[in-house]
Amino acid sequence: MQRIMTAVVGAAAALTTPAAAQEITTASNSARFALDTGLLFAAALAAIVVLTGFCMRDVGLARARNAPAVCLRTISIFAISIFAFWLIGYNLVFTIESDGLLGDLKIWTPQDDDPVVQGYAAGIFWLFQAMLAALAAAVISSVISERVRFWPFVFFIAVFCGVIYPIVASWVWGGGYLAASWRFYDYGGGAVIHLTAGAASLAAAMIVGPRPGKYGDGTTRPAPATELALTAFGVGLILAGWLVILAAMGRSFSSIEAVISVASITVNAVLAAAGGVLAALFLTQTVYRRAGLVTVLCGAMGGLVSISADPFHPALWQAAMIGAVGGVIVTVAPPFLDRYRIDDAGFVIPAHLLCGLWGVVIVPWSNPEAWILGQAVGAAGIAGFSFLMGVLLWVALRYTIGVRLAPASEP
Repeated sequence: MQRIMTAVVGAAAALTTPAAAQEITTASNSARFALDTGLLFAAALAAIVVLTGFCMRDVGLARARNAPAVCLRTISIFAISIFAFWLIGYNLVFTIESDGLLGDLKIWTPQDDDPVVQGYAAGIFWLFQAMLAALAAAVISSVISERVRFWPFVFFIAVFCGVIYPIVASWVWGGGYLAASWRFYDYGGGAVIHLTAGAASLAAAMIVGPRPGKYGDGTTRPAPATELALTAFGVGLILAGWLVILAAMGRSFSSIEAVISVASITVNAVLAAAGGVLAALFLTQTVYRRAGLVTVLCGAMGGLVSISADPFHPALWQAAMIGAVGGVIVTVAPPFLDRYRIDDAGFVIPAHLLCGLWGVVIVPWSNPEAWILGQAVGAAGIAGFSFLMGVLLWVALRYTIGVRLAPASEP
């Protein structure tokens, strides 16, 4: 019996030793193509979830009778961004020459002639990029909620998704002027998405004007909200969906290195969002003697936006600090906006414009490849271009077809 047991143990050791020493094999080309395409598809679906979250957040912050208008604008943004990016936007981004300023003006068609070299299905990548444009447009919808007419808004969003946003994206993600000449770094859209949308939002808020009754007699009246619990749920959807979007920015999920990078990005993004929440929580408690729900929710958004430009390189403590500064920004900025009668219905100018700017300029702190002057020039150029184009479009609309709701229809 002892000899039998010895033989069994020896055989088991002989079978398990090679397996334990075996290295992990590299995925085949077909497996890599499927995994990377699947990641982009999941991110495109997550972008739709984020768009829904923006809608729920704005519905919760608006009056009940304005909720259908918020939903109508959101579904319109989805349709407009799809067509605008198909007809003109995509090729503006990805046909630009190195160090160029403008890509080709032509309709996009899928090209999967060499899928192994490309690494993912062209149609899924197009959908992912189109949904990023839709998310930027949703930010602008939030800032002018409850006071803008529908068709002027539709026209502006069509130009924004088809021209303004793609031009900015081409300068950075398409290898255009900012990326080539200034080594501008923006991994996750801190500038391309948030700073662009935030600057356009500031232009819209200034030209369209505040909601009726918001300012008067030297005071700022808080706007009544329908259901803040709905707003909180919407912010939760935004946070969850944006983690998937950040994970997909590298376009790969088919190697050990890529998966480890995704894990690092996710952890840093979560720490930044949590840092923004805690900073807003403690600051509102200290200043106002009570924690403010809306401010804390904006703190989560501000922290996530602050880390979006580079969620990979910061150490864990740096990610938490970057997010915490974002939480401070969204807490202290709204009173200054009210002082100048800039009515931000969705609290997006602090969370997207200012936190996006902060996130872009702080990138060199942790990323040796980034250049502080390049980041500053890129941020100024992107914000200035988007703001100027926004002002020109809204002024043109205001003095032609009008932008505000009729007095009887205003809240």
